[in-house]
Amino acid sequence: MKMAPTKVLKVLFVDDDSDESYLFNEALEQSELPIELGRAHDGNQLLQVLQTGSLPDIILVDLNMPYKDGIEALREIRSNPEYEKIFIIIYSITGDKNSIKLAYDIGADLYLIKPEDFDGMLAVVKKVYSIDWQNFKRPDRAEFVLDLNN
Repeated sequence: MKMAPTKVLKVLFVDDDSDESYLFNEALEQSELPIELGRAHDGNQLLQVLQTGSLPDIILVDLNMPYKDGIEALREIRSNPEYEKIFIIIYSITGDKNSIKLAYDIGADLYLIKPEDFDGMLAVVKKVYSIDWQNFKRPDRAEFVLDLNN
């Protein structure tokens, strides 16, 4: 079920790779979906953005970043009741079982395998928007990982 087309989804994209950020932005523009995009380059900057009080609906955070990685940021966000309504998607090139288990145990809502190309990134943007976030329930472990590359 899709969200109402007039709903603007606020997404905070957190990745230290400027190419990934550019690709996500291009996919977002091509999708023409009503998504308001914010950006942060690492976990420290992500937490600074949250402290401004302008909270996103969803945080798409890279697993591996300098200074504060996605797991450290997830842990801090989940320890703060102010941020409990924010959905967090860990975003990684790796499907490492230990990373997936840790992300699930700490409280990520989904674990997304990074796409291999622009079409994959476009599919990611459309998938994130198509989820009915208002009624979203975190899936069990078997459905926790989204891999749109297959």
